[in-house]
Amino acid sequence: MEKNIQTIIRQEELIRPGETVVVGVSGGSDSMALLHILASLAGLGDFAVVALYVDHGLRPLETGAEAALVQEAAARLGVRCLVIRAEVRRLAREEGLSLEHAGRQLRYELLRQEAERHAAWKIAVAHTADDQAEEVLLRLIRGTGRKGLAGMAYLSEAKIVRPLLGITKDTLLRYLADRGIPFLEDSSNRDRRFPRNRVRLDLLPFLEKHFDAGVRTTLRQTAAVLAEEEGYLDAVARACYQGATQQDDETLLLAIPALLAAPAAIQRRVVEQALLAVGARPAFRQIEQVRRLARRTVGDAGLHLAAGLRVWRQGADLHFSYPRGRGAHRGALAGEQAPDYEVTVAGPGVYPLPGRGLEVVIELLDSPPALAELRGEGGDFLDLAQVVFPLTLRPPRPGDRFHPLGAPGAKKLGDFFTDQKVAKDQRYCPLLVSAGRVALVPGLRVAHWARVTTATVRTLGVRVRP
Repeated sequence: MEKNIQTIIRQEELIRPGETVVVGVSGGSDSMALLHILASLAGLGDFAVVALYVDHGLRPLETGAEAALVQEAAARLGVRCLVIRAEVRRLAREEGLSLEHAGRQLRYELLRQEAERHAAWKIAVAHTADDQAEEVLLRLIRGTGRKGLAGMAYLSEAKIVRPLLGITKDTLLRYLADRGIPFLEDSSNRDRRFPRNRVRLDLLPFLEKHFDAGVRTTLRQTAAVLAEEEGYLDAVARACYQGATQQDDETLLLAIPALLAAPAAIQRRVVEQALLAVGARPAFRQIEQVRRLARRTVGDAGLHLAAGLRVWRQGADLHFSYPRGRGAHRGALAGEQAPDYEVTVAGPGVYPLPGRGLEVVIELLDSPPALAELRGEGGDFLDLAQVVFPLTLRPPRPGDRFHPLGAPGAKKLGDFFTDQKVAKDQRYCPLLVSAGRVALVPGLRVAHWARVTTATVRTLGVRVRP
């Protein structure tokens, strides 16, 4: 067993020579095995081990014996041992968390604190191959993406190492029995109030009996494949992020052309990294809002996200910053109102928009576009016979009315923006105007009267680009 784990530590670069590792030890079978294995390898690997037992304050009849067992084992192995109490119930009550979630959060926080106090580079936990199968199934039930289904890693970015991740629980139990190593079972591990226990005690045995006796292996293999693919996608996203961003103490800039040139899956990862880099907690909704902002010409004023984070587009960049500091701030900032302008469009060509960092490309097409082009995001198309040159490009103005494609009649442009869920501070966009009528709100809708029909012969193509 020790040789196997030593090979894993070396191949996965879990613990380097000279490092100190804090080991979370509960007194259960898995963590007791991990403590003994790492203690036996410490000399060979030239690393130091510190054992940490966390009393969650939830099982007062059991924790005394567990702490004593861990302390006795650590003393016998010549390992420093710490016993710390965590106020799990209080955290759960204050944060509205489940006891399971609060316990896990506090446990890792205490492990990190002790690792820092002892100048430890790594934190070792005793997750096994069985835990990996349970975790993947639990994440699938709760809903997750590829990253979640990749399961736990041998080494996480938080410096958490899992040397036993490829070892089954049965193998560890045989190891303990062969060496006469005592351990205690946590009674809460059989409490079916916790979803993880129901997966382990009920769901997995049911799947093994009625569907596939090797379902645990299948889940682990699936996680391993997805982890490799996740690693590749993460590397691609990081390369894109590094090439597309600049950051100083106040603002992160994300280049819109570089972002939009990437596939959607990479775009989401890049936006997620940008939000994390400025201290935000990215959720799918916020990531998609930022992507829409990058794709559309509507909304230079940008997005109001949590804790005062503003994201807005200016020229070819998305700006991420806290202009009023961290806090619940709403409303436009001083100086955010964009300048008024009028650009005369005499014919095909490229027309820069003053103060916008954008340009509008006007093209004349001899035939109507294919249906896929009409429905795509490559630009907007109008029936050339329905518009009158010279056209005008200008921002929205009070009193503007617009007849959107498919609507029964004209309405206030502001009402159209409301229907499209465009916030008031995001309504500064170039309009294409023909003979005083709004013919197009680029990226949102063409006017019903200017639409391409089966009778259209020639087409006007309009694209807005940084």
